[in-house]
Amino acid sequence: MHKHHNVSPGARLLLCLLLIAFVLLIYMLQDVILSEKFFTDAGTINNLINYIDLGSAQTDSFVSTALFFNTLGYEGSQAFLLFAVISVVLLMSFRSKNYELVAFTLLYMIPFTLFNLKLSKEAIVIAMNLGCCLVCLSRKSKTFKVIFIAATYLLYAYFFRFYYAFIAAGMVFITCYFSSSGRARIILLVIALAACLALPSDVWTQLQLARDTVNTNREGLGNSQTIFTNLLTPNGIITALPNSLYAAVRFFFAPAFSFRPQELLLAVVLWSAIALMIKNKNYSHPLMALLMANFLIQTFFEPDLGSFLRHMTAYAFCLYAVPKLSRLEPRMQPQS
Repeated sequence: MHKHHNVSPGARLLLCLLLIAFVLLIYMLQDVILSEKFFTDAGTINNLINYIDLGSAQTDSFVSTALFFNTLGYEGSQAFLLFAVISVVLLMSFRSKNYELVAFTLLYMIPFTLFNLKLSKEAIVIAMNLGCCLVCLSRKSKTFKVIFIAATYLLYAYFFRFYYAFIAAGMVFITCYFSSSGRARIILLVIALAACLALPSDVWTQLQLARDTVNTNREGLGNSQTIFTNLLTPNGIITALPNSLYAAVRFFFAPAFSFRPQELLLAVVLWSAIALMIKNKNYSHPLMALLMANFLIQTFFEPDLGSFLRHMTAYAFCLYAVPKLSRLEPRMQPQS
């Protein structure tokens, strides 16, 4: 990158201050400018905190999230949301070292601020991913970074959403795959295929069924234009790949199915993130692997375009903590 393409530290500071002002403005006005459908998760979590005995409630991801925010209290929860969002602003602003990254930061902040300033499951994921970014920006070894991210995601999977264990496994596999070459890659692919076949058929079915189960109750609602069901009736591993590929097509080419501002925004954010990942080239970095694993798992169960974009905003910023590859990446070593 030529020097005149770099963004000065002063310009990045100005970008950061403007974005923090934007975040605070949206935070204060969100109830006025956004429709209630943006806050369905927040409503569910608030109702659980206010009207349900969380200690004796049957545990699911919403109950676990409500317990977390109930422990923080109202002021603590609001501080947590603002801290998480502003921390992402700081990361993205100060690492926007060229104009392409500045442009993506400005684009990304639109869905990021609209979705993440109310109580949600994503708020905890954002904080978790920020922790992963900080570790990856440190001088720790790549092995340590991989173990840290995997352990963090497995902890979250245990307490909140089980499928995050699949993201952890995917991250480890993708990091190892791009950190190796030749015969080792073939062996890794064989191991991955064997692991997929070894999973009980019901696991694959349930992973795919989540999409159809959620959408059954939402047909005909005002926001039902953004939902879609599986191409094939979920039936084990046989239908997993075609259903996942179909979902990926719906995400990448959303405007082809419904041409509205929200579909255009999703497509532009997604394609821009992919373009930045390709330009970065550092595919063996654990955070790059984490981005790929998150997207891959989303294609199996994500029920609509809105929730896909919301979930994506909670992890795509990790790209900013991935150093750009300027030479061949060394193989995974115990020491960096």
